[in-house]
Parts: sequence; C-alpha cells; structure tokens
Amino acid sequence: RHEGTADFGNIATIDESPMRSGLLAAGSDDGVIAVTRDGGATWSRTERFPTVPETTYVSRVAFSRFNEGTIFASLDGHRSNDFKPYVLKSGDRGRSWVSITGDLPERGTVYAVVEDPKDRNLLYAGTEFGLFFTPDGGKKWIQLKGGLPTIQVRDLPIQEREDDLVVAT
Repeated sequence: RHEGTADFGNIATIDESPMRSGLLAAGSDDGVIAVTRDGGATWSRTERFPTVPETTYVSRVAFSRFNEGTIFASLDGHRSNDFKPYVLKSGDRGRSWVSITGDLPERGTVYAVVEDPKDRNLLYAGTEFGLFFTPDGGKKWIQLKGGLPTIQVRDLPIQEREDDLVVAT
C-alpha cells in the first residue's frame, strides 16, 4: 500500500525563457510553481493561485516569447475529481498570478497552454475536450474545430520554421 507514492513533489513541467538564459520555471505534481533567475542556484516558490485549489497538479509552464517576465501555466485537478479548467498568467516572473481561464467550458481539464510565436495575444489550450484558442490573451476562448474531433489534447508544440501548431492527442 502507498508503494510508489512520493513523499515530495515531483517536477511535472519545466521551461526556460527564450529571452534570458538561466530564467527557468518548474511546475510540480503537488501544485507548486518555482522560478529561478540564476540557473537554479536560488528559487522562489508559489503554492497558492487565484481560483485554484491547493496542491493542484501543474500540467504546463511556458514563458512568453515577447516579455521576459511573463509566464503562462495550466493546472490539472482531475486526479482530485476537479474537472474545471485553470489557465494562469504571471507578468512578474511568477511573483503574482491572475486567471486567464476566461470563458473556457466549465468542465474540461487543461493539459497544455502555449503562446503563438508571432502574436502575443494568441494563446492555445489543449483540454480534455479539444483544442481552444484565444485571440485576446485569455478573455474569450474559441474551440478550434476544422475536422479535429472532440478529443483530449495533451501537448501543443509549435514548429516555428513551418509555422505549424502540432496537436498531440
């Protein structure tokens, strides 16, 4: 019983700023987002986020390509029977966070969030029930269909050379 359960949080997601070497953000399976500005020598931690229950799994952290201090995060509560979407943004390197969940459907865990490399207001979110995008930084979310079935979207890498959004289901 309880074999294989970690006593400490495990890193579930990590990203490095494309604008500044050594600026990293890490999200853990026990609801912590930690940020370092010095390549890991020192870290600051945030454990509570607006509208998000404590210890909610951090499914993704992603730095902005337009502003060094901006980080996006998605959190996944389905392991605790919480299927609400959680998408957050920090404009100050993780010191404070605001919800940009907007009008995402009330039921639909978010597994990934990514910023478009050409438009700072265009974000994509992979959810339990498909792919969504927002053209206004998170106020209004729209489901992207175009033949994509209503299916779980787990990852959203952007292939910049070809300007392609890759959807992993």
